[in-house]
Amino acid sequence: MVRPMKPRLLVIELHHLGDAVLSLPFVRGAQARYDVHVLCRPASRAVYDLLPTRPKIHVWEPPWANEQDCSGLDAISAARTQGLVLRPLEFEVAVCAWADARAGLIMGESRARERIGFPMTRGNYYAADHPWRRRRRLLGWGLERAWLGAPLLTLNLHRATADQPHLDCWSQLADALDVAPDFSTPWFSVGPAAEGVRAFAGDARDRGRQILAIHPHARLPSKQWPLTFWKELLALPSVRERFALLEILPPGSPAPVVAEALSVPTPDLPALVSTLDACDALLVHDSMPAHLAAALGRPVVTIFGSGEPDWFAPWQNRQRVVIHRGCPLHPCIDQCGMDRYLCLDRISVGDVLRQLDDVPALS
Repeated sequence: MVRPMKPRLLVIELHHLGDAVLSLPFVRGAQARYDVHVLCRPASRAVYDLLPTRPKIHVWEPPWANEQDCSGLDAISAARTQGLVLRPLEFEVAVCAWADARAGLIMGESRARERIGFPMTRGNYYAADHPWRRRRRLLGWGLERAWLGAPLLTLNLHRATADQPHLDCWSQLADALDVAPDFSTPWFSVGPAAEGVRAFAGDARDRGRQILAIHPHARLPSKQWPLTFWKELLALPSVRERFALLEILPPGSPAPVVAEALSVPTPDLPALVSTLDACDALLVHDSMPAHLAAALGRPVVTIFGSGEPDWFAPWQNRQRVVIHRGCPLHPCIDQCGMDRYLCLDRISVGDVLRQLDDVPALS
């Protein structure tokens, strides 16, 4: 007997790697009912490749990736063209968890029968009241109304509050499709760690020490806690007595920050995942590794700078966030308007130590 084909679902996630990780519970849950296709940036493909059942992946680098204008003619043309490329797949449903009219244009041009997402209202748009964000929101609002055809979205969703976690937007999409997000850990397949990492972890646990992974470097200056603070924290006797330190070295990273730590190169995403899985906790900036560790069920202490933890704290680790809210422009979404990063400079070593002290002990 030939089984009926599942309806096709298009998931649009054109943001960064950490944002792709946050979409995984939705994708996993939707696969029970849908033939899931994901439109993502090329770098994010590696995130979806971690899933045991991989969705069909369409990679595309949007021309607006490094631009602020939400509605330039090139952006509109590119979104429409990408929608036309996807149209022959005859999607039953298309979804996006971001309030972004450009994603709506892709949905509209794809001619998916149902197009579910978050219109660019003030309540749906992160940091909506910053002047540059307000401009983008209003331009997007205009795009949503200028499209010639049926409404871009056939079902408009709205965040419950301005500080709703982004992960809850994915849950709203799941509710709209009557599917259950799959939050069981790990969210993806995990391979064995390198032999040196396994030996290091075994020796540390034999001596009653927890393995603390550290990731001291950030992709953006607006997320980088000063390295002098990192060194001061990780030299404290209370930290060194409790934790065996494992420093993660991503591709192209500078020299290790902590000489006494085990330095582990992670040339690709599977290597990073397997290394994190061998550890007991992670200390990191607001970044993709924070979300990966949370998806493995690990405690994560996250240092936030320009971002907003109410929106983007790692899953089940909001209580372990370190943040200083003294900057009047916070959250600036990586566009600092001050002469220095007050949000990071004012986070003390003691602030981070208190969160590390609250990491659950080995049972």
